[in-house]
Amino acid sequence: MTRVVVSGVGMSPFGKFLDRSMKDLGKVAVDAALADAGIAVGDVQAMFFSNALAGLITGQECIRGEVVGYPLGLAGIPIHNVENACASGGNALHLAWMAVASGMYDTVLALGVEKANHEDRQRTFSAYAAGMDVEQGFATGDGAGQERSPFVDRQARLAATLFDERGVTMEGLARVASRSLESARLNPFAHRRFGGTPEDVLNARVVVEPLTVLMSSPISDGAAAVVVTSKLSARSVDVLASRMATRPPADRPDAPNAVEASARAAFEQAGLGPQDMDLAEVHDASVAYELMAWTDVGLCVPGEEQRWAMNGLTAADGALPVNRSGGLVGRGHALGASGLAQVHDVVQQLRGEAGDLQLDGPRRAVVQIGGGVVDWLTAVSTVHVLGKG
Repeated sequence: MTRVVVSGVGMSPFGKFLDRSMKDLGKVAVDAALADAGIAVGDVQAMFFSNALAGLITGQECIRGEVVGYPLGLAGIPIHNVENACASGGNALHLAWMAVASGMYDTVLALGVEKANHEDRQRTFSAYAAGMDVEQGFATGDGAGQERSPFVDRQARLAATLFDERGVTMEGLARVASRSLESARLNPFAHRRFGGTPEDVLNARVVVEPLTVLMSSPISDGAAAVVVTSKLSARSVDVLASRMATRPPADRPDAPNAVEASARAAFEQAGLGPQDMDLAEVHDASVAYELMAWTDVGLCVPGEEQRWAMNGLTAADGALPVNRSGGLVGRGHALGASGLAQVHDVVQQLRGEAGDLQLDGPRRAVVQIGGGVVDWLTAVSTVHVLGKG
C-alpha cells in the first residue's frame, strides 16, 4: 500500500455556539488545515465528511457534506457523508486513509462538524437516543432523554462495574477527571477551560449516581479537519495503522469487543504494541469509559486502573500520558468532530507544536474513539497509530 501521512490539521474551538452554523464551524477547521498543509482547496481530490446529529438537530439530512463544503470551494469532487455516532470522525479518517493507501487519490480531506446544541435542550438530549438500537435500547432512569443524554445512564452503570469488579473508587475517577480538566485549561480549543481539582469534581452536581457533571463530557459544537496525503514533507506525520471494528456477534460472548478488536488489529498493522506508545487519546465520554478504554486498548492491565489513577500514570509527567488535550471531558465532545480533534491534538504533539500542552519528545501515539451501543456493548470503534521520525 501507498505510504499515508497527515500533512495538515485544523479545528475550531469546541463549545456551545447557538449562533454559529455548521458552515461557520467547518470553515474555521478547513481553512486552518489547508494552511497547515500548505495547499489550496483545489488540491483536495475528495472529502470524507463526518457528522452524527445534524438531521435531528438542524433538519439537514442527505447531503450534509455537500452543503458544508460548497461555500468553501469543496465542490465538484467526490464527497462521502459518514455517520457512525461518536466514532464518525474516526470512521472518516479511516476511509480517507484507505482512499490514499489504495492509490486512488494523492490528497484528501477528512472533515468533521457537529452542531449538537439547540435552544430546545430536550431536542438535543433526545437526539442522542439515536445512537442506540431504538427498538431495544437499554435501561435508563427518569429524565433520560429529556433532562440529560440517556448515555449518561450507561456511563453510570459502567462506573458501577468498575467499582464492583476492578476496585476503582470515586477518588480514582475524580483524579482522572481533574487531570483532563487541568489539561483543558491550557488548550485554546477546549470547551471547559476552568480547570478543577479532584475535590471540585467530587463536589460538582450529580447527574446520575455516581457520576458528577465534571466526570462526563459536555455537549459541544465544533469542527476538526485532517489533510491525508501520500505527499511527504518535513512536518508530515505517518499514519502507521488505521483499523475499525464493530460489536461482536451475540453468539460469541468471549470475542473481543469493538475497542479491543480495533486496537489489536491496529497494533498488528503498525508492527508495534501498546508498550511502544508515548501518548494516547482515548474515548472518554465519561471518566469511567476512559478507564475501560485503558484496558481495552491494551495500555493498562485489568485491575490496575485504580493504581494508575491514584499514582498519576496517565498525567503529563506520568509513564503514559493519556488525553493530554483534555479529552472529551475537558476539550469537549462534538460527536462528528471528536475523532478528528483527537488526531489534531496528537499531530501537534508529535510535531512538537502543542504549546503549553507539549510533552517531552513523543514519537508514537495511539488514538481510539468508539460510538453507539448495540445490545449494551459499544457498537463501533476506530483506532489509529500515528508516528513521527
